[in-house]
Amino acid sequence: MGLLLLLLACRSPTADPGFTVEQVSSYVRAGTDEPETWARAVRSALVLAEQPVDEDHVCQVLAIVEQESGYEADPVVPGLAGIVEKELEQALKDKLGVLAGWTGGAVLDVAPVGEERTFRDRLRTVRTERDLDELFQAIVAHHEGRAPAVGTVVRAVAPRLTERLNPISTAGSMQVKVDWAQAHPVSRGMDPKAVRASMYSVEGGVRYGTLRLFATADYADPIHRFADFNAGPYASRNAALQEQLAVLEGTELTLDGDLLRYNGRGRPQRSQDGETYRAAVAFAATRGVDAGQVHRDLTLEKGPGLETTATWAMAKAAYRETAGELSFARVPVVQLDSPKLRGSWTTASFAERVQRRYDQCLARS
Repeated sequence: MGLLLLLLACRSPTADPGFTVEQVSSYVRAGTDEPETWARAVRSALVLAEQPVDEDHVCQVLAIVEQESGYEADPVVPGLAGIVEKELEQALKDKLGVLAGWTGGAVLDVAPVGEERTFRDRLRTVRTERDLDELFQAIVAHHEGRAPAVGTVVRAVAPRLTERLNPISTAGSMQVKVDWAQAHPVSRGMDPKAVRASMYSVEGGVRYGTLRLFATADYADPIHRFADFNAGPYASRNAALQEQLAVLEGTELTLDGDLLRYNGRGRPQRSQDGETYRAAVAFAATRGVDAGQVHRDLTLEKGPGLETTATWAMAKAAYRETAGELSFARVPVVQLDSPKLRGSWTTASFAERVQRRYDQCLARS
């Protein structure tokens, strides 16, 4: 008995489980339908992301939800049908020229067996991303059915082609990139279509959104995390380094958070490294570090590894000697261009709006 009591006494204390669902729901904006459903999703997502379930973290998640969808699992996009039809016409024209009209008609101006409306008719009635997503999959299934041999070859040669061509690249209440969600470790073993479908639910949208929100540097100020949610992981940290390199080299740099240039698949392009790379190379050369090392260091910009590199250490030390005060992060300067956005938006304006919602959430306590 004595040994049992000793073991119990030495056992590690139970980890603080954080807010209950009821406590989280008290931070959900008043008037929201099914606040406990949202609260349960937020609590589960924070646990999965290994983040504290406290006021600060709950309000960070809810601020993004409010900004991106206003508590809609599958938000309505005003004018979505017109946006997509216009983009499709332009894409076909760019690739096919005079054949664009014929090809677009062959794809859209047909109706599946048992349907009276053509795909074009259905396209003109879509209101949400899920509507369009399901219509796209129906179009693909219809045309694969008409030419199954071609479909089989395409799936064998390019198994993710259908996913890459899907016009819905972001989804859910927190507007996360679908390919990011599909590649995340929590999606391992899941069919990509199942991941995509899950993002239209409250639970799935919040799950991937929360994982994305905290997949970045551990900033002291949440506004930098909000900026990274829009501009990309570690963008605010990288923008601060760009600002410091600009001072050290006496030049102007675009503080967009991208230290290298990337191709359409997100891979760094050595032949088009850009102004930040050139400034970093020029700075490093005065310290006896060659361009190859700089490039290897900067390829780590999308993760924490950059902070362990020679380029990072040299730039930070030199800036501290030159200017004294050293910032870890600054909101990047990125102009946003999306047919779904109305008016002029930047990463800064996005982050500032989310920050206001975060502050309003904190005031609900």
